[in-house]
Amino acid sequence: MKQTILLLLTCSVLNVYAVVPTDRIAAVRERLLSSGGSLSDSDRAVVNEFWRIALDAMLLEETSEQIVAIRRQIEQEKGNEPLSLYATGYVQVGREHLKVAFETVEQWEPSEKKDLMRRNLMILATRLESPLLADFGLERLSDPDEVVRYWAVKCVAGPQVAAQLIDPAIGDPVLTEKILHALRSRVSEESNPEILRLFVSFSAIVNNDLAREILMMIAQKRIDAYMSWNVQNEQFDAFLLRSMGQLILEERESPARTAMARRFAELLSLVFQRYMADPSPLSDAQRNALATVITEVDNYVLTRIMGQQTPFIRILQRGGMGLDREFEAYFGSDVGPGHLATRLKFDYGKTDTGQTKYSPPQLPPPPAQ
Repeated sequence: MKQTILLLLTCSVLNVYAVVPTDRIAAVRERLLSSGGSLSDSDRAVVNEFWRIALDAMLLEETSEQIVAIRRQIEQEKGNEPLSLYATGYVQVGREHLKVAFETVEQWEPSEKKDLMRRNLMILATRLESPLLADFGLERLSDPDEVVRYWAVKCVAGPQVAAQLIDPAIGDPVLTEKILHALRSRVSEESNPEILRLFVSFSAIVNNDLAREILMMIAQKRIDAYMSWNVQNEQFDAFLLRSMGQLILEERESPARTAMARRFAELLSLVFQRYMADPSPLSDAQRNALATVITEVDNYVLTRIMGQQTPFIRILQRGGMGLDREFEAYFGSDVGPGHLATRLKFDYGKTDTGQTKYSPPQLPPPPAQ
């Protein structure tokens, strides 16, 4: 999917030919951005005409280059002040035209052009970066086309949209909750790490109870993958653990922080255990990826939690000798809690007999080859 997204974005930075006349709307944009004014009826008519002509031209085009060129024109005419009155009016007008365009394309017979147009319409809605267009993303979070699905999630969970949603002055708590509920319902089904990264970043920015629940669900999903020896894209774990760690560092002591700390430690402990597995079924590349996760999380989270440099990076640099001993010291063992649990005041739950667990989940042996 990365290659497809890159191709679509590469096309977008090619020379954009003036395939749609922009003189009139450019004059409106420049005047209103300069004055700070909102759209008058006559201005709205100009914007409306531009959207109609541009999307009609986009739907009639046959080449991907020209489709992308028109899409870029539409994006650019929003201007470079995303929260201006002009930009808001521009998006409001465009929303109705986009709705018609999406509906029109969905009626087409299956074809490469239909796929291309669905993707570009979703990219357009996303790159306008407005919560006003969130419905287009919400309707496509489970789209079978992975590219459409990626941009749909970014439409509702991109960083610029997230910032607007939680802004004290212009935020929309109701829409934020709607998006969070929609994302939570997709956690178990979504497997693409690039899409899950958007779930994580949005949840970390919003940082309310429901957002933290999503992070915990994703972390559990990764824990399950480690326990079943079905791990791919280890670098995703570095991003997830850093996001969780940042919230732990920012939160005051509370039950929510304790729960997050436990899940963080459980997942990170399995990264260590997978690295230390002996005999190991992993390739050098896989072990190096795990070492990178450990190093990154140690640098950005563990050292800050502990208030001093941990020994993990030094141990990895000398080949891993003694890592098991330090692992128990930091993550705990049957003898007692580790430094991490002591500092963050959590445990790993209870045994069947009601005793406190001080050691993290044990990674089972790898399946027989």
